[in-house]
Amino acid sequence: MFFSLAMNTGYAEYVGPAADYPTQITVVDAKQLENDARLSLKGFITGRLRGDHYLFRDGSGEIGVEIDGEVWRGAKIGPDTNVILYGELERESGSVYVDVHRLEVIGDGR
Repeated sequence: MFFSLAMNTGYAEYVGPAADYPTQITVVDAKQLENDARLSLKGFITGRLRGDHYLFRDGSGEIGVEIDGEVWRGAKIGPDTNVILYGELERESGSVYVDVHRLEVIGDGR
């Protein structure tokens, strides 16, 4: 019976709310979290810093975010596109940034 259950696994991607991420918090609150803390942020990606690193802004401030190519999933995002980012806070060598695991486009406008 175990064999038949293992063979019936599907290849789907869940795109609904992420239960393992807390309710959205602000950038100011995110900067107070411990390393590897899961979080979600709502705001705007305002610019590219270098490589996969970008600047994210909400009403409370700015923080660097790392968004790997596969996370974009073809989304076209400008500085006026409202997004929700799901990821983990990273503290490395004195810097604080968010390693983004998933990105949701909410829409344009402020």
